[in-house]
Amino acid sequence: MSDHAFPKLHNAMWPGLVGKEEGTDHPPISLDRMLELTAGAEVNGQKFDGIDYFLFLPHTDPDASDDELRGI
Repeated sequence: MSDHAFPKLHNAMWPGLVGKEEGTDHPPISLDRMLELTAGAEVNGQKFDGIDYFLFLPHTDPDASDDELRGI
């Protein structure tokens, strides 16, 4: 593992939604499940430092108010 603090390793949330459709064998993956998978992922001691949040339904309403977004 490197001694450098950068670059940070982020997991993208869009793969849990793009190409997914309710009622099929490829349903969307909930935000809670995506966060759980990200938090639990580790390879050779390396873990994700964060996520790249996807402002899209069903995770987040793109028309959400500032207060609703702060609640996330």
